[in-house]
Amino acid sequence: MREHQISNFRWFILLALLLCLVTSSPAQKHYKDLKYPKLRDIKIPKVEQVTLSNGMKLFLLEDHELPLINVSAKIRTGSLYEPADKIGLAAITGEVMRTGGTTRKTGDEIDEILESIAASVETSIGLNSGSASMSVLKKDIGTGLSILADVLMNPQFREDKIELSKVRQRSLIARRNDDVNSLALREFRKLIYGPENTYARHAEYATINNITRDDLIAFHKKFYPPNNMILGVWGDFNTKKMIQKIENTFKDWKKVDMEIPPVPEIKYDYKSTLNQIQKDDVNQTNIFLGHIGGMRNDPDYFAFGIMNRILGSGFTSRLFRNVRSRMGLAYSVFGVFTAGFDHPGVFYVGCQTKSETTVKAIRAMIEEVKKITESEVTEEELNLAKDAWLNSFVFNFDTKGEIVNRLMTYEYFGYPPDFLQKTKENIENVTKADILRVAQKHLHPDKMQILAVGRPQDFDESLSVLGAVNEIDTAIPVPEEEAPEATEVTLAKGKEMLNKAITACGSVQTFKEIKTLQWKGNITAVTPQGEMAMTAKVTMALPDRVRVDINTPMGEMSQIMNGDQAWMVSPQGTMPAPPQIKEQMTANLWHNIAYLFANADSEGLTAQHLGTEKVEEQNSEVVLIIPNGVKSFKLYLNAETLMPIKMSYQDMNMMGAPVASEEIFSEFREVAGIKLPFKSVTNQDGKKAQEVTASEILINVEIEESQFSVK
Repeated sequence: MREHQISNFRWFILLALLLCLVTSSPAQKHYKDLKYPKLRDIKIPKVEQVTLSNGMKLFLLEDHELPLINVSAKIRTGSLYEPADKIGLAAITGEVMRTGGTTRKTGDEIDEILESIAASVETSIGLNSGSASMSVLKKDIGTGLSILADVLMNPQFREDKIELSKVRQRSLIARRNDDVNSLALREFRKLIYGPENTYARHAEYATINNITRDDLIAFHKKFYPPNNMILGVWGDFNTKKMIQKIENTFKDWKKVDMEIPPVPEIKYDYKSTLNQIQKDDVNQTNIFLGHIGGMRNDPDYFAFGIMNRILGSGFTSRLFRNVRSRMGLAYSVFGVFTAGFDHPGVFYVGCQTKSETTVKAIRAMIEEVKKITESEVTEEELNLAKDAWLNSFVFNFDTKGEIVNRLMTYEYFGYPPDFLQKTKENIENVTKADILRVAQKHLHPDKMQILAVGRPQDFDESLSVLGAVNEIDTAIPVPEEEAPEATEVTLAKGKEMLNKAITACGSVQTFKEIKTLQWKGNITAVTPQGEMAMTAKVTMALPDRVRVDINTPMGEMSQIMNGDQAWMVSPQGTMPAPPQIKEQMTANLWHNIAYLFANADSEGLTAQHLGTEKVEEQNSEVVLIIPNGVKSFKLYLNAETLMPIKMSYQDMNMMGAPVASEEIFSEFREVAGIKLPFKSVTNQDGKKAQEVTASEILINVEIEESQFSVK
């Protein structure tokens, strides 16, 4: 017991002494007074450079830490070289080079080989370069390298893989307006570069449809000789042996005399514009404002980058501190300065703000851009920005792949191999005077292009208080099938055929007496995962109200249209229907035979006879129907009975991309004196998409008006 008391007493004395030492020590320094030694120089490994006899340039860096070898290729090509009517050609070529396989093996066979050795080979083509890559275990380098060479030299471009790539491209087009930030950035780039400029244009359904296998073959042949490619290799190998292995693998790839077109020239006129995109399915506004940026070989590039950090990059930036934190105007706020290797980038500041503070946020950001052109930044701002850049410099060298790929990029664009090190030195030398000089030289706060994407009806003020507003239409154009030119004869016969079809299914009078229609039944949809069974109910009140309720495995989904308003209802909530969905809902109304026949004499509707065609082993009369303000569709009538057999039209698939749809009708039954189909099968692009069977069709039943509204 006594020993325990002595021990406690000793601990008490020790603690007292420690407290005395702490309280008697000098006061801690403020963080601003702390001094740090200069960062140590980074030791950069030497990369071997060799040019093969066929003109291919090699960059090699040994790394024996793991038994892996990686290869990266850079090819002088890009989407900037594709024709304007075939935008998407480069991306599809880059994808199908790999997925389409080679003259020796299909893409699927290559997949199996690579999976068996835990390797990968990929290809792609971007804006201003093509790329290929390979990763493989050291022991399998022979197999991996031979596959990579075969893909680069002998792509087969099989038709089924081309079509699969086109489907993916169409799906991207269909969804391109879903993400507001991506939508805003895309349209802002079009303001800066021009909508038809190679640096801002994008694929459309029509340009994807124009692309053929011959186009892919020609594009590859033009841009893929060995002397147009740089190959980087890093990993566990002997440099001399690797050079010889690559030389042997590509020995049959012959050098070609070629001339690559120069990159397009950018001519920019500084001007002030005000632009607006209506997007009703959001409750905040995405704002971008700015103008053309710069290039990396501009001597002002380094100071401009630091200036942008002070203005809008990071938590310590002026935009973050003032627009977001002090004024509370933005969920996120940013300043971006992009500088291209071979063309000017874009400078812009932007934010996401609630609709009710849109104009206020625009004014606040413009003010911050003005301020940085009017006086020098503080010493603290300069040091914070430079330290942020310099402290992250080491991460440019954390993998061997980054080192090799960066040198390849500098070689590709004609920059000195020590450009990054020179950048560091220039960043270290940036002064407050430099920041002010480049801000005054390159920033034009009075000549910025402004874009706001959101709900203008909810803005705090109309954008017009800032100037004349340009409304930007982001509707996705869907190509229509061209029809023969209509004549008085074909229009008269088309109208005659339509009226005879109405009489065959009932009478003009019985169809005109339809006020409401309710359809109930089952839908079997064909998906990539298999068939999916659903029940559905369609409720219509003529002339312009419809409700579609579908019970799916994911819950009940509804589409409601009431005049010029439309909504989508799902387990996630209710939202206004996007224009594309609303347009499709209107078209679907006209694709209903009862609705079509009831409105056959509506103002502006034309019916053009196109001739005869064989459908389901039946001779049919084909009539092109064009309602006022709705896309055309074809109605196929049995040549003898003039009963409807089929309807064909442009539709959207599950991914939202356009497809050629045909709906084949059967099992006609009489309902209230009218013959209507109780079964239909829909094919999309020649493949079965769904089968619909009605269990009940009711005409002129009482329907509550609340069915066509949302809570």
